[in-house]
Formats: sequence, structure tokens, C-alpha cells
Amino acid sequence: MDTATASIIVATITAVGGILVAVINKFRKENHTDHQVVMGLLHVVRKSQQRVEDKVDRVDERLASHLESHALEGMLDNGRTVHKTRTKKNRNVS
Repeated sequence: MDTATASIIVATITAVGGILVAVINKFRKENHTDHQVVMGLLHVVRKSQQRVEDKVDRVDERLASHLESHALEGMLDNGRTVHKTRTKKNRNVS
């Protein structure tokens, strides 16, 4: 193999290697950007989930308070009596 052919082969290998490195770096940059976007969205979803959990807790507390007030009156409006952890149907009410 003469020097000219060897130089062409080496230049071709270098060019292909350079192109491959450039393509790989581009995908790495896009991947990093995509990860940042996904992490931001996950943060938003987590905050939304926390707000929903807080609202459910507040509704649970308000409902428990409401049922306790009915229990102090002795009877719920729907004919059920309140016990510590559940309601029971009052058999005397139709």
C-alpha cells in the first residue's frame, strides 16, 4: 500500500469517527435536555399530588367533624347512628 492510499484511508476513518462523535454528542445534549424537562414535569405533578392529598385530608377532617356533630344530636339525617369508626343503620327508622 502506498502512502497516498494509506493517507486517504486514515482521513476517511478520521472523518467517519468525527461524524460519529458529533452525532453522539448531539444525542447526549438532547437527552440531558429531555431529562431536565421530565424532572420539571415530575416536580409539578408531585406538587399537584400534594395539594390533592392536603385537600382530601381537609375534607376528611370536615366530614368527621360533621358526623360528630350529628352524633351529639343522636341521629344522622339519613336514619343512621354514629359509632366510633362507622355508621350503623337504625332499624327503627324506615
